[in-house]
Amino acid sequence: MELKIKKAKLTKSGSVEATYIDKDGNEITIKGNHRAHPDLRGCLQALVPFFAMLTEQKEADVINWSDIESEENKDLLKQISVTAVTKGGDESSPFIVMSGKRILMTRKVLNLCSPGVDLGDEALDHGEEFDMAIQAFLYEVEQYILDRKYDTDGVLDFNEADTSGNTDDPFGAADATANIDAVAIPDEIPA
Repeated sequence: MELKIKKAKLTKSGSVEATYIDKDGNEITIKGNHRAHPDLRGCLQALVPFFAMLTEQKEADVINWSDIESEENKDLLKQISVTAVTKGGDESSPFIVMSGKRILMTRKVLNLCSPGVDLGDEALDHGEEFDMAIQAFLYEVEQYILDRKYDTDGVLDFNEADTSGNTDDPFGAADATANIDAVAIPDEIPA
């Protein structure tokens, strides 16, 4: 990764707020204007089972870890979401803190924060899968920042190059339907 992401958060509007250190050592905070790409939102969703486990939610006891992306797990965990990931520590001992929420039966929101988790902790259940899910999320945040990977549903970008390799202008060979100079215009219009 080119950037060292320290914190990334999905805002209520669906954009990304992130704090990172660039290759020159500058600490930068951005507040995106564009809605996060579905891949980034999917990476946050993939962190929900780990978040439920770390915050000791009742659903954590019945999560099917052998098929983590199953419909049963999605239905089981639909009231829980992850909204932010903070990465601390140093390269030799990084730790992760996640923030999220749970929708209660009263439709009120309970904000939750996981305890700090050492990514190198061998005793952590499903630690390798958790580390891969965190790395996938951080990669998507980096793509949002550097490559402007946004959700572009319904947005037409006429300045973007055609990704299919077709560089032909579909209207480039079109001729005018009538040559205005060739049409004789009468001097007087009969009454």
